[in-house]
Amino acid sequence: MRIVFSTAFEDITRAMQQSAESLAEAQRQVSTGLRITTPSDDPLGAAASVTEHAVQDRLDAYTSAGDAANYRLTLADNVMTDMVNQLTSAQSTALSARGSEIPQSTRDTVANELLAIRDALMSDINTQFQGAYLFSGSKVTIAPYSILGGTVSAYQGDTDTNAIDIGSGRSVASTFDGSAILQGSDSSNVLDTLTNLATAISTGDQAGIDAGVQALNRAFDRTTAAQARIGNDEKNLDDTRSLISSARVGSVARLSSIEDVDLAQAASKLSQADTAYRAALAAMSTIGQVSLMDYIK
Repeated sequence: MRIVFSTAFEDITRAMQQSAESLAEAQRQVSTGLRITTPSDDPLGAAASVTEHAVQDRLDAYTSAGDAANYRLTLADNVMTDMVNQLTSAQSTALSARGSEIPQSTRDTVANELLAIRDALMSDINTQFQGAYLFSGSKVTIAPYSILGGTVSAYQGDTDTNAIDIGSGRSVASTFDGSAILQGSDSSNVLDTLTNLATAISTGDQAGIDAGVQALNRAFDRTTAAQARIGNDEKNLDDTRSLISSARVGSVARLSSIEDVDLAQAASKLSQADTAYRAALAAMSTIGQVSLMDYIK
């Protein structure tokens, strides 16, 4: 059967185009290491890839939130540690001034030390993180307490607290109720307690000293309880971050199995495509060597 020149030319041209496309695709896979770059490469695989990318985006968002929560919790934990130390110092300092035999100069010194501790606690409870007050509940732009002329304000925050989502169904506190720590169910906050205790020590008011020491003990208990809750949140955060890290490793592995190419197989295909393309070029070169009679046919 005779094949006319135009038909043969079209067949070889088509074969050369297909070989060139196969070669380009093989080169792309080898150079990028990816099997899928567009949905048309593998529609089902592309859909699964989109799902895994969404999973990783969500996990990365949780990771970022966890980092932010970690900074806040670490700072709050450090603040609680200092407050526990300050209250411990206040307890021992106040107890040293018990008894009617204490000289007035010692009483005045102890009173001043307690006022200094009060100011240190005030600084602690007014701690900020990136411009937001940690212990004002949800009123993060307002300092929990202020002092003017030696008089401490009432709690200026609220009892609502903010939380950060660190995982699916998991959250930790990002702000705290300062009044629950400094006052709780007492009639006055510990800052006022220290002010009154300093006055009682200065004047030798034994009943006032005893009442103040008892209030300090309750403040100590509230502070250690608050620190324990922060510690629980820190543990929850550590556990969640570990789970998220494992989940991301699994997602990366699944995505790799969907998108990544088998490099050994891709290199073999590249070699085959290159051979086919060279053969098509050779065929085109041969068919180009025709006579006038071939065209007449």
